Amino acid sequence: MGLYGVLPFFISILGERKDMAKRTKINDKHAMQKEALSSWLKDTAPALFLLFGSMAMTLFFSEFLFVSGIKELWKILLRFIRMSVTLIFPVIFLPFLCSLIRPILSRSKRKLVQIQEERVHSIRLLDAWLVRPLQGIGLSMLIATKLISVLQLYTGGKISESLLLPSGGFVPGKFIATTSIFVGVSMLLSLLWTFDDLGIRHYNKKTGEIRMIGKYLGALLPTIFGFYGLINLFGEYSQTMVLKYVAQMVIVLYPPFVAFAVFHQRYIQKKEGLLLRRLNTSPYQIMGFDRYMVILNS
Repeated sequence: MGLYGVLPFFISILGERKDMAKRTKINDKHAMQKEALSSWLKDTAPALFLLFGSMAMTLFFSEFLFVSGIKELWKILLRFIRMSVTLIFPVIFLPFLCSLIRPILSRSKRKLVQIQEERVHSIRLLDAWLVRPLQGIGLSMLIATKLISVLQLYTGGKISESLLLPSGGFVPGKFIATTSIFVGVSMLLSLLWTFDDLGIRHYNKKTGEIRMIGKYLGALLPTIFGFYGLINLFGEYSQTMVLKYVAQMVIVLYPPFVAFAVFHQRYIQKKEGLLLRRLNTSPYQIMGFDRYMVILNS
């Protein structure tokens, strides 16, 4: 085989290897995308089950989720997407929020530290499926009831409680109110959950005391006061109707808050280094059986 016969042979081999490497890269990318989708479906399974289950229930019970008829089922899915996006979008601005909150939390003799042993390294399904969705729902209800009370004082008249209830159609005033509430709740809980997941605590240089940030805004208080305020707001209705409205609102709000909680934990895992730099934290380690705090990097 002459030179002119060898060159095309080697060129064809190199071309085949290049095509094989390209196909392998594409297959690996598809495998990663498939694995990511499977992981998302697994982490949000209860929310999806409740979402599609409630859509099926709407076929048999009219106005079950404030829509009626099979032709309006798409509104339930659209409402879930809209609420989820409204809750998730502010998470992207967490680094900016951390930069804003750092001077407030680090003033005087205080600074932010990271307790290595309390750092969360994986998604906690109990938090994502139960604790944090209830915290978000309760806090949203609490803010909504306070908002109605303020509006009633400002206008001097009675504001209809239906403002809190989802509707099958688009109502501009209700859309603006719910969007504002969700954005505020998302920003507040994103910061508090970030401190919790990264093990960030408040350190007093003078006394050596270390405290949790936002410890009074746990999962229990906003949930209890939120549901209590909502029940009082619907006081003129029968107990059965009040429980029905509360149950319907939980069914509507639970799926987007699960999606929000899962997205937040995934975002924290990817952006931990950036968030720690924005907060200017110092790592701490708990050493010894007496849990004595020793500073590693002041």
